[in-house]
Amino acid sequence: MERVLLFALTLFLSACATKVSHQKIDSDRLESDEQGYLLIGVNTNRSLKSIRISGPQNILLTPKDIRQGSNYILVALPLGTYHIERVDLNRYSYLKLDDEQNWQISLQKSQINYVGHLDIATTGFWRTRSYIELINRSAQALAYLEESFPNLLQQRHIAYGGPGEDGFLEYVQQHNISQEQK
Repeated sequence: MERVLLFALTLFLSACATKVSHQKIDSDRLESDEQGYLLIGVNTNRSLKSIRISGPQNILLTPKDIRQGSNYILVALPLGTYHIERVDLNRYSYLKLDDEQNWQISLQKSQINYVGHLDIATTGFWRTRSYIELINRSAQALAYLEESFPNLLQQRHIAYGGPGEDGFLEYVQQHNISQEQK
């Protein structure tokens, strides 16, 4: 009976999400080649409790990271495919994101993986409605990195890892390489 209880406890603890804090210092903090950076933008008109992202390492973005307004979150994570699973609006209400295809993101080896901008809008007072969308704003994300993390951007390539395709970041990288060769 003890072994079953110990196994159940181990399984439960391994399924828990890890609270992560976004990177604030402009330096490369990847610990191994099996990691990449996740860059996600969050734009909301209300304070949020948390955002759960499941994958090789389940993570929980906390209110410190997802303040009301517009901000970016940069986190070093293990490589793999992740799924934005749930947005907790407050203690009692949440948005569950079941459509994996539209909420699936991937991290590639040793680079900054911009996965999109999570727009969350809530309307109403007594009967609220929330709308959520993952939008590709790669030009804005690149401008943010150039302003806030220029050293990291010189050391690591940026690629799009969100749903759909993005040719803009590849074009910018090719343009930068051709400028360096001149």
